[in-house]
Amino acid sequence: MHVHRLGLALAVLTACGPDGRADATDTSPTTQPGTTAPTSTSSSSGDVAPTTTGDASTTTTTTGTTDATGTTAVTGTTDVDTTTTTEPVDPSTTTTVGPKLDLPPEMPIPVKDIPGLMSITFYESTSGVMQYTFLIDGPELNNLLPDPLSNANRDIEGTSVEFYDVYYSDVDGVFDPLGSYLTIAGSFGAKLPAGGGLNLAEISLNFDDNVFEFGSFLASYVGLGDNYIMGSEPNAIDNNLDTHTTMGNTVDTPGQRLRVTLGFKSSLMPG
Repeated sequence: MHVHRLGLALAVLTACGPDGRADATDTSPTTQPGTTAPTSTSSSSGDVAPTTTGDASTTTTTTGTTDATGTTAVTGTTDVDTTTTTEPVDPSTTTTVGPKLDLPPEMPIPVKDIPGLMSITFYESTSGVMQYTFLIDGPELNNLLPDPLSNANRDIEGTSVEFYDVYYSDVDGVFDPLGSYLTIAGSFGAKLPAGGGLNLAEISLNFDDNVFEFGSFLASYVGLGDNYIMGSEPNAIDNNLDTHTTMGNTVDTPGQRLRVTLGFKSSLMPG
């Protein structure tokens, strides 16, 4: 199992097609362009089944020959004087690197404190794109469910062996009710030839003026098992509901969770 973490910038789930396999995760920070409306609700389903040195006192002796074309071959020896000379620095030639003033400072805020935010939707792909919407102050996003996840202990259920927990978090997917990121994490109990689980198409922030915002920053993730498709993670922030992540299964790692953590421009670069 590899845990991946990505840098800052500007994420549901379930079994996908049986193509591709990997046993570990990989991390590569990925940033996608900003907000756009869903363009489709098409299904993307799965199935459960010489160098010289010297100073001003150095003496160099050079010999050479010039051919008809004017090319000169030069060989030489350098006698280095070990005396060092210190000269005053001209202030006019000194460069000072200062802070950039054309970009706003990094001032992340809790997702739930984003002005005008009403709810959050997780788009999960199991036999088609399903939408799961939660209020920003609801119990789902503000609590971390204990393991093991099950039909009676989950926020989202994909198949009969696929259960997910959604919550506010930090960049590493650690639960934080005042976190600036959103995480979906969970378990999937089917190995190959079944497609991998946690098929996250997108996560959207839904505002009171009917505007919404998709995730723009793939913060970190965990993929496990033989049906994890490495490299599918950026699909969670490509503003395309026809694509999704495929994070694998937890059959051989029951104490661990598949996970995708996303960041949003509105919480990471407010204003």
